[in-house]
Amino acid sequence: MRTRESTAWGPYLLVAAPAAAGLAAIGLGVPVTAGGAIMGFGFLFGSLIRVTVSARRAGALAVRSRRMDALTLAVFGAALVTGSLLMLLRLHDS
Repeated sequence: MRTRESTAWGPYLLVAAPAAAGLAAIGLGVPVTAGGAIMGFGFLFGSLIRVTVSARRAGALAVRSRRMDALTLAVFGAALVTGSLLMLLRLHDS
């Protein structure tokens, strides 16, 4: 008898969709700061999903332990949002 392993793709797509939307926005001419912030907030949302959803329901979003997955997504998301916001600062007159 064959068993079929099913993977839940919903949480993964909730993270991949904002990442794709941010890249598409940048490609369509929206400022890089906005596209980066969209991607960063998507990763932060993914971190929240990974913390709250069980490993079985996290599906493709669960790669390592819950803590490590959430920490990795949170660090990448915070770095993207912070970097995007820092790009708005004018540090010199040129």
